[in-house]
Amino acid sequence: MLVPVLLSLLLSGGLAEEWIEGQIDGEIPISGEVSYAPGVSGGQPASDSAPEALMSFDLEQNQPQAVYFGSTAVSFSSYRPMISGANTLWIADGRFWRQYTTCPLGGTVSLVATTPYAGPGDLIEIYPSGSTNTRRYWFSTYSYLRFYGDTPGRHILLFVKDNLPSSAVIIDVTGGRYIPPAYAGLALITVTSGALRGFDVVVDDTYRYRDVDDGAIDGTISFTVLGNMNHKIAVYRGGYRYVQTRYFAAGRSYTLRI
Repeated sequence: MLVPVLLSLLLSGGLAEEWIEGQIDGEIPISGEVSYAPGVSGGQPASDSAPEALMSFDLEQNQPQAVYFGSTAVSFSSYRPMISGANTLWIADGRFWRQYTTCPLGGTVSLVATTPYAGPGDLIEIYPSGSTNTRRYWFSTYSYLRFYGDTPGRHILLFVKDNLPSSAVIIDVTGGRYIPPAYAGLALITVTSGALRGFDVVVDDTYRYRDVDDGAIDGTISFTVLGNMNHKIAVYRGGYRYVQTRYFAAGRSYTLRI
């Protein structure tokens, strides 16, 4: 009897959906390794030897109001045509993009990288001592990064892609005691269902999580997303489809009950 009832619910849209928000308590459970959804525009690394892919940034859902060049603000609608053919790096400060900010020791800063098209590039961080750290990533057209304030002093960051350097950002890390940033800047999402099993969750049309990834088809998937921004959450199973774009705050947990 369960299969006909479930099929009827799926076809009629009779499964109720409810979001519950709370705090993150203890360790964050992760269902399994993320995979890429098929048909994603822009491409991504095709093998294990390819550079790590940065999380794509949904500009349309998280468009800033303005960008700051020093103390001068320019509306984003006026600035946007300038980034279409350039590599740029910005500090994402709420609804504004900036070139400079301060960060407490152990804190995090959100960064957005833009590039004309997807591909590999090198992120370069210049430390207060003058030493540099270079990390190779796969950049989407719009990518999201996080800076960790692990060393007091001035940090300068930029990336080089297609032999072209991006604009640079400056972050001054101020005193205090360093605390390792366990899950700073993340939101925890759990999708759970008492009737539906074996479903997939696709985030921002790019990242797929499967019910089976934790070793059991139990109707529960948990994963993290970058906080303080909008994300598109889509749940699929047979004829059932749930899609919603909503805001997820960093450091909070969100449960979608189906």
